Amino acid sequence: MHLDSHHSENRHHDHGHAHGNDHHSHHHHEGEPGPRSGRQGILLSAFGCALPHTHKHYDLFEDEVRQRYPDMEVRRAFTANRVRAKLRTRGMEHLSVAEALSRMVDDGITHVAVQSLHTLPGVEYDWTVQQAKAMRHPRKGVVQVEIGAPLMKSMKDMERVAEVINQNLLPDLGPDDAVILAGHGTYHQCHALYPALEGLLLRNTPNIAVGTLMDSAQPATLGKRFLGRGVRRIFLAPFMCVPGHHVRVDLFGDREHAWERILSSMDIEVVAVPTGSLEYPGFRAIWHDHLDEAVAALS
Repeated sequence: MHLDSHHSENRHHDHGHAHGNDHHSHHHHEGEPGPRSGRQGILLSAFGCALPHTHKHYDLFEDEVRQRYPDMEVRRAFTANRVRAKLRTRGMEHLSVAEALSRMVDDGITHVAVQSLHTLPGVEYDWTVQQAKAMRHPRKGVVQVEIGAPLMKSMKDMERVAEVINQNLLPDLGPDDAVILAGHGTYHQCHALYPALEGLLLRNTPNIAVGTLMDSAQPATLGKRFLGRGVRRIFLAPFMCVPGHHVRVDLFGDREHAWERILSSMDIEVVAVPTGSLEYPGFRAIWHDHLDEAVAALS
């Protein structure tokens, strides 16, 4: 995604009021100064998780990024306000995209590839893009920002995701086994990517469903559907970046609404697979490819 077209507007737009303030910080010639040149950096933007044990999955991906781009500064941001607030009460500071970019600018990083670690281009991804674009300015902010796509944005992404699921998340299923993948869900038109993914997976595995936590009727509905087909055992796996609060509480918790409890109460054996997408090299490879595209677009 090329975002360069906005720079020329900004430069023109700010000529009047920004020019004077800059004399303190920049030695420049008469006339309009050009955009600053500085270092390139990478910002990984995830929804975030307040359970510290899940952070090792972000660390793993971040370490891989550092190995791929040893000359670039790599930072991290969490888009979930509640998660950041919770972590702050424990003395663990995590920044929003805007805060992280602002610090990068202060540290002389002017060209940034922002890689989304979201599953699809929903509300959290849009918020990442909005904050990143808002930080662009030829002299005050980030000179150039390129955004790396989330896990599933294109048809090609979805086919790759389906392949990773087929290879890693589908055990040797017997005729009376089924698999349910539970995504988070989003208040966004791209929610439709979940049923689209299910359609791709059904080509290979007839007893598979992709549900979302936002539909509380889903576990019972899917349980009935699979019981009607003679299914006795369901492998239940999250389809989320890390196995955080939703996985622990909403899928495998002991509350009445937990998916495992609902399915078990229907006399179905539930096999819990409490993993997150970042644990699978195949999923990480898709995110890495998106980041490679964003870095390549940096001038």
